[in-house]
Amino acid sequence: MRRFFAGLLWVLGVAPLGASAAQAEEAWSGAYRLEWIDAGKTGAEMRIAPAPDADPAKLVEKYRADLTRWTISQPVSGQKGATLRRFLSSQYEAFGWGDLREAARIECLDANRLFVCRTDPGTTISFGPDRPNRETLVARTGVFGVILHAGAFELKKLD
Repeated sequence: MRRFFAGLLWVLGVAPLGASAAQAEEAWSGAYRLEWIDAGKTGAEMRIAPAPDADPAKLVEKYRADLTRWTISQPVSGQKGATLRRFLSSQYEAFGWGDLREAARIECLDANRLFVCRTDPGTTISFGPDRPNRETLVARTGVFGVILHAGAFELKKLD
């Protein structure tokens, strides 16, 4: 009987550790309201959901280190959506966000023509090399992104 209770206590003690790892992986998942930075554009409901892991045999070597994937889609469109993967270190450096990444203050997902990043709400994000006319964005919700040729947006979590 003591062994049973000892085992039960061990399981109860270890279970939260596994749950927190799963929660960290699933922090992206959920329904969001896309709000364009350009106030003249209409937003939409978006969903980020876990996707099957990538097949390493189908990837170039630089993408094989992290196979975790998500999809981002607009539920009402009925279209498949885009597959997201974590940024590579070089991508953070290209945007000038290497220091933010090292301090664990930003995490980004990429889908080639769009990317989504998560940081602390209210963080000012600068784009590109350090220069006087550098573009900036205040991440009011903490989740922001860019769609190539469409512009910048923020995501407001709905659930």
